[in-house]
Amino acid sequence: MKKSSYIKKIAYIRIGVSDLKKSVSFYQDILGLEEISEWPTGAIFDIAGAGLGLETKAKPEICLLVDDVDKAYQNLKGKGAKFVTEPKDQPWGVRDATFVDPDGNTFVIESFQCKVCGKTCQSYRELLEEHLRKHR
Repeated sequence: MKKSSYIKKIAYIRIGVSDLKKSVSFYQDILGLEEISEWPTGAIFDIAGAGLGLETKAKPEICLLVDDVDKAYQNLKGKGAKFVTEPKDQPWGVRDATFVDPDGNTFVIESFQCKVCGKTCQSYRELLEEHLRKHR
């Protein structure tokens, strides 16, 4: 039996770090990852098109790219997924909803859409570089 899924790929994985400066140095200088964004409590690195987010004192979370958050939310909720947030728009251009698996692991379904031109992006990097920075 073929199963259909709204999930296209892993878009972003967030992990908690105790020392952001030391962690950024490790991921950049030792692993050779490219940093695509940084703010006082976090940073994002690109790994083959997926984002690796480092945030101080954050809990791990896996973000899954979908075309339509609302449709995926309804579908997954209808199948019994336990959502802890309903779909909502974030100020940085992401629409998302959060659920947990049976062991309490956190997953986020999300889509990236430029608030200025409306284009749907396939990664946070595309949204950041090709839209958010371009439309400033």
